[in-house]
Amino acid sequence: MKFSNPETQKIFDALQKNTREIIEIPNSWLPESFHDNSRKCRTLQRLEELCDKRDGLTEHVKKKKTKGNNVELLRKQFEQKAIFAADGSCIDLDSEFDYSQNKIDEWQLNRNLQAMASSMINAGLLDVEDLEIKND
Repeated sequence: MKFSNPETQKIFDALQKNTREIIEIPNSWLPESFHDNSRKCRTLQRLEELCDKRDGLTEHVKKKKTKGNNVELLRKQFEQKAIFAADGSCIDLDSEFDYSQNKIDEWQLNRNLQAMASSMINAGLLDVEDLEIKND
């Protein structure tokens, strides 16, 4: 299911994943190759991971697909919003891009922002005090 509100989508995706973590399928229902002899069952989440691995659908492939979908969404927006000169060159956009439909990796985004802030501090562009929250 897809929601237009990104926060709602994020909550729904987490709910789906957590639900897949609590549903257990007994070994007797599974092919031999999917049996977990220590727990005598597999969660739906683990079965999905095993199927992805079997099908060659790695995290890298999933991320590339997500990036491709995001680029396609932005390309369509560019075509709709671009303002062109008489010679065919793009001059400007009639409005900003809408990123609400793009999928993002919150954890990776946080790591990137921390790395950028750390680099700016090391380069002398920022002071640590600039990042501190001041309660006035």
